Amino acid sequence: MSVRQAASTATVCLALVATAVSAQTLDRSKRPIAPPPAEFHFPASREKTLTNGLRVIVVEEHALPLVVVRVVFGVDSLFDPPGKEGLFALDTAMLREGTESTTPEQQAAATAKLGSAVSPLQFTTITENFGPSLSMMADMLIHPAFPATALERQKAALVAAAEAQRAVPYTIPRRVFFAKLLGEDHPLSRTVVSSPGVLNSFTRDDVVNFYDTYLRPNTTTLVIVGDVKADDAFAEVVKVFSSWSRGPTPPPILTTTVPPSATTIYLMDRPGVQQSLMFVGTLGPDRASPDFAALETMGPILGATPGSRLQQNIRERHAWMYSGVPAAVVWRRPPFPSMIYGSVPVATANVDSTLIEWIAELKEIGERAPTKAEMTLSRGALLGTLPAQIETDAGIADRVVFLIQNGLPLDYFDTYVGRVGSVTASEVLSAARRAVDVRKLVIVISGDRKAIEPGLKAANLAPVIVVDDNGKPIGR
Repeated sequence: MSVRQAASTATVCLALVATAVSAQTLDRSKRPIAPPPAEFHFPASREKTLTNGLRVIVVEEHALPLVVVRVVFGVDSLFDPPGKEGLFALDTAMLREGTESTTPEQQAAATAKLGSAVSPLQFTTITENFGPSLSMMADMLIHPAFPATALERQKAALVAAAEAQRAVPYTIPRRVFFAKLLGEDHPLSRTVVSSPGVLNSFTRDDVVNFYDTYLRPNTTTLVIVGDVKADDAFAEVVKVFSSWSRGPTPPPILTTTVPPSATTIYLMDRPGVQQSLMFVGTLGPDRASPDFAALETMGPILGATPGSRLQQNIRERHAWMYSGVPAAVVWRRPPFPSMIYGSVPVATANVDSTLIEWIAELKEIGERAPTKAEMTLSRGALLGTLPAQIETDAGIADRVVFLIQNGLPLDYFDTYVGRVGSVTASEVLSAARRAVDVRKLVIVISGDRKAIEPGLKAANLAPVIVVDDNGKPIGR
């Protein structure tokens, strides 16, 4: 045995003895008290904007020799022009189809040599390969070839994906729900799923024009997290991205959303099905509202967690609900309002009973203040998971992407903890009373009309309108 091995063995033995002595001195008649959780802090970042408008955010994390990179465009599928839903997805897919100087096969060989996949939107690599990987990504973003043969293949893939999505029972009712809640022409309604006819109509000119208009450096953010010094990362970005030319800044989406005037039930007939789908919701304020923190706290109490009121009622007490989230507060980047809504599958025979309890819980959230246990449940759901979300470099990068996509400051999570942690039960009650109005709900139910309609009309909860798959009223 070497001197080092002997020393190591002695250290382990001493540690075991110390642990045994400590265990013998514990007072096992008292329950141990867990220390308070450590104060949450989001990792610090540095930021730089290139002369062409490209925003670069770097978070240094040197625990592992890895670097994670994400590209965040200032647009997404909600910028698809009317009648061209799916164009953003096609454009981003075409960025993978070679550049002016490299073919897809050459790119594949290069990534194999690097030992990590590099795409136009992201990569994770070891520190020493950060520079070559970033250079490959830049080439894909700045010099896409958009070959016609690849265009037809990518269109076919999108058509297959759209057809598969349409076959999912949730898709069409969800589109109708958004259309009734937000409006037929709202981007969220239009882009739930595209049609094969629209996707097949895209031309190479469509792809190029969308790229030239929207996918430019001044509408893009580069997120870099990992084992690289910020100054070195900025230097690499400047070296490979400076040639990317600016483009016109896209106008913001200005869509007028009119809140529902009265609660209405829209029934979509699915003859013979034994399980129905239900969507229930209303519009809420935007993220800038003074009620933001209180409504954020309300979400897990109302329906977004297993211990919430709606899940305790519909699932635990009555066993009518199998899965799904019956209510959550969903925030989007301004100017979009929030949506307070949920969806669940239920047995067709229990649709009317489920809806009665659902509406009763929505009404009660503005009448009965949360208990201390409910407030603890909500804070745990909202704040307790934050440390786990940034355990890895990829997790940190994903959180930064979330901030960018929602137009939030980089210190958002630090202030979020204080805002949510200081909300009182009375503030939740007041905010819920203002935001949740059971007289102005949109309810979409997809199921067997013959089995469902009589019970809904007997319950007299709201007018029942039978609609087709486009949300248009139909008669008997």
